[in-house]
Amino acid sequence: MLVNNAAMDQDPPATVADIDVELWHRVIEVNLTGPFLLMRASIPHIIKGGGGSVINVSSLAGLRSIPAMPAYCASKGGLIKLTQQVALDYGPFKVRCNVICPGGVRTAMAEAAMSHFIDRLGTDLDGFFDYFSSNVPLRRVASPQEVSGICSYLASDDSSFMTGAVLVIDGGAAVVDISGAAISRLGAK
Repeated sequence: MLVNNAAMDQDPPATVADIDVELWHRVIEVNLTGPFLLMRASIPHIIKGGGGSVINVSSLAGLRSIPAMPAYCASKGGLIKLTQQVALDYGPFKVRCNVICPGGVRTAMAEAAMSHFIDRLGTDLDGFFDYFSSNVPLRRVASPQEVSGICSYLASDDSSFMTGAVLVIDGGAAVVDISGAAISRLGAK
């Protein structure tokens, strides 16, 4: 079994025309090339062992876009397609490869990335995460433990017929029309 969970954020945010090329390369290297290299090294051993599970951790940002985050979104979208390619190519060898796409998760990386918004909102981290998740149906971000449960499932024999799946774990964020949610918040009391 292999779980690819390493990642880095694109900091500072910048559009395609403005992003530093070195930052672009670094984000792609960590978020996409790193999982590629680990799968490349591990898959022969997984096959030799009779098969197993590869779990990649992408992001809701691999399915949706975040303003001024092209490297992060492209790297996470690429990881989704790489996962499906591995599922296709190595399924005959009993290698299952699935990807999870978390929305907001309260991790050290998320806290560091969002800390510059705290002053703008005049709040603390808890207040920021409340604001951040105010349009998400479950009205909160996930804990790392809530994401790790899906990894445990994908690593187990209970998911023995799953490969190439893209599993969204986002508290319902992907189902929200953000424009409509913003408008409805204006009318809320």
